[in-house]
Amino acid sequence: MSKKNKPLDFLMISGRIKSREVRLVDDQTVDKLIEAPDWAEVLKILAERGYDVSGLTGEEKNLAAQLCERDRAETAAVAKSAGAGMFDCFLYSNDYHNLKVALKNELLSEPREIYMTGGSVPVEELREAVRTREYKALTDLMARGVAEALETSNRTGNSQFIDIVLDRYCFRDMTAAAEKVGNAFLSGYVRTLIDVANVKALLRLRKMGKSPEFAALVFFEGGNASPERFTAAYTATDDELPNLLGGAADLMQKALAELSGGGGMSGFELFCDNYLMDYIKNAKFVPYGAEVPMAYLLAKETEYKVVSMIIAGRQTGLDAQSIKERLRALYV
Repeated sequence: MSKKNKPLDFLMISGRIKSREVRLVDDQTVDKLIEAPDWAEVLKILAERGYDVSGLTGEEKNLAAQLCERDRAETAAVAKSAGAGMFDCFLYSNDYHNLKVALKNELLSEPREIYMTGGSVPVEELREAVRTREYKALTDLMARGVAEALETSNRTGNSQFIDIVLDRYCFRDMTAAAEKVGNAFLSGYVRTLIDVANVKALLRLRKMGKSPEFAALVFFEGGNASPERFTAAYTATDDELPNLLGGAADLMQKALAELSGGGGMSGFELFCDNYLMDYIKNAKFVPYGAEVPMAYLLAKETEYKVVSMIIAGRQTGLDAQSIKERLRALYV
């Protein structure tokens, strides 16, 4: 894709997306799902929102996974209809998840079937690429990431580097794909996503007592603040941190305030997701343009998290208030 894309180039896909946005799960739907008297009603509500519930009873242990995987595949198909590879940057997270699963399964006596649909590469093609070490179905960065993850994991004897290396390549792939579209809002989102990942890493690793040398391996390039800034700031006090992080200063300031507010790491995770959603919501009133399919794809991913949390909460017997406290902000 060239950088000459104009908003009108996205007129058709924007219209298609706008017609689907009315079926996104909103706060009213959330309340209905939490308060539904039985699983039959839960499935009925989700069906009204476009979910494929055929063959499901509500008694399945993996109910949320089945519902979301079916819908994620359809959502990915809508994104691909915008043009070959146009919005693959929002599908790459699923691809890289699957690459991690495929590589780690080689180390397990009992492989885990936790692959996700909705990536840019069909799951079976991706699995075969990893199995045979023939990477034609993958992007160049995916192929390089798999090779580096394997080498680093084997050299260190630490499979954790599979995650670290592939996360780095995922962000590189997303950045490159966003640049091809040439939309400032899209590229800005990817930078913000990387900032959030780096802020999470810094605060988590400090809490775990990890060394600055290890932390330096985890910070990613491509954000509003460089990985070098995060590395240099790693040993600073909380009061000093924001001023050392340049373009990520505001995010760090808010993250520290959230942690000091007593919500713990679960509250911090919720804050990070909502921070990204606040960015996405800026596209809500754009009538047509690359922002429309972009926001829809990201809105659906948050929706899947919320639906999964509600179902998990109901399955474990959580009360309504406890479920609501865990939920992410929705797009609508």
